[in-house]
Amino acid sequence: HIERVESLYLSLKREDDVIISASPEFLLREACSRLGVENLIASRVDKKSGRYDGENCYGEEKPKRFRQMFPEGRIECFYSDSYSDAPMARLAEKPYIIKGRKASPWEKERL
Repeated sequence: HIERVESLYLSLKREDDVIISASPEFLLREACSRLGVENLIASRVDKKSGRYDGENCYGEEKPKRFRQMFPEGRIECFYSDSYSDAPMARLAEKPYIIKGRKASPWEKERL
């Protein structure tokens, strides 16, 4: 479904973008390459065994990993299609929720 991501994302793309996901790294590397995104934070999963190496990159684990990789990192804009990403949205100056193909400001009561 990368074509759905591309249409929304390419107009917003920046050089310092980070993709952070609970999906396995090995599944997202190709998408990052196609989108031209160098920074990926995702679940470390053995491709052959399916075993996790560390915590699943989900919920509170996402900001923890972000801070490990970018200790002084600033999140200007954050986009997600899931309210389970509220821990990351709270770090952002401008969080957005994606519904269909539209980005809307994150509802404050959902933070």
